[in-house]
Amino acid sequence: MANRRIDRSSSNLARRRKPWAPDEVEVKPRPVTDPQIFSQSVISPLRYPGAKRQLVPIIEQIVKGNVPRPRLFVEPFCGGASTTLRLVGTGVIEHAVLADVDELVNSFWYVAAFDTNWLIDRMMEIEVTVAKWEWFRLYHPRNRRDKALKCLFLNRTTFSGILHGRAGPIGGKNQSESTKYKIDCRFNKGGLAARLRAVGELADSGRILDVWNTDWRTTLARLKAQYSKTLTASEILVYLDPPYIDKAEFLYPWAFGDDEHRSLASTLTAAHDYNWILSYDDNPLARELYPPAHEGRHVLHAKHRYSAASLKASPDGKRQRPQREELLITNFTDLPDSDAYHALGQSTCSACQIHASTTGSERAGPRS
Repeated sequence: MANRRIDRSSSNLARRRKPWAPDEVEVKPRPVTDPQIFSQSVISPLRYPGAKRQLVPIIEQIVKGNVPRPRLFVEPFCGGASTTLRLVGTGVIEHAVLADVDELVNSFWYVAAFDTNWLIDRMMEIEVTVAKWEWFRLYHPRNRRDKALKCLFLNRTTFSGILHGRAGPIGGKNQSESTKYKIDCRFNKGGLAARLRAVGELADSGRILDVWNTDWRTTLARLKAQYSKTLTASEILVYLDPPYIDKAEFLYPWAFGDDEHRSLASTLTAAHDYNWILSYDDNPLARELYPPAHEGRHVLHAKHRYSAASLKASPDGKRQRPQREELLITNFTDLPDSDAYHALGQSTCSACQIHASTTGSERAGPRS
């Protein structure tokens, strides 16, 4: 209890209890207490499979390279939401809407934003044990608050933050003495409380406007219905980080097969109501769906050191996270020069040479 009193008194408590009306997008948000918090590499309370926080500075470069900058940022696959927290927290973009079809994930972000103090209180009280982990695995909450708490607990205590897959608790169910990392090693309550308060402040200040329980199609349709009459296309940016093409069935509870990836590509190709940036793990299907020769579109490679779909076990049993290249595709007109990425086909790296040397059905992405 003493720790909780310290945590609660170290920052202003969140007061916002409901989303902002869509027309609030025309109002500049209030300043946050400490914008530097949102410049940190890790600010999200969630550890998310496939999180690409190393891409966030690159996306920020691209956004800053376009004038005027977007005013509204929308994430239809928000997951850990690191990109949103960075861009609106530091003021690069004024407002954001988060969305995710996963009910645990969207419930977490809604409660973290608009019911922050309740979530912090419940988190501080919870016992972080394997027994509690097993209980949450079997628990089927019905209300938003309890879904948010389940999401936070399982995410912080399960290997790689995987909510629905086959992964077990950090350190294994036996928690043997030889295990270096125990189930609570990623559950620093003081640090999590600070991150949750930061999310609550983004909602209090009008930076996070809303959190939607919608799939990507519904998100884009709702975006158009609620904001296209207020904002121009150049004032809206949609960032999409869809489920992995490879091994998605091990990480996510719903199907997102090739047909869904193709449908997303078709929708974005025809999109004229907003700017968009898309990130993908590099593979043949992604390259097929987003050819670099398409007019009005840029396809970029960006180096990225973590990919949940490519974790490999070394002989000593440790997990290795190899560096690999991700695809960034965007319809932004202007791209600033950067050493952090290169246009597809314009690099001399070995992975790109492998791709360039293949044709037709034999084309393949960089080897992981």
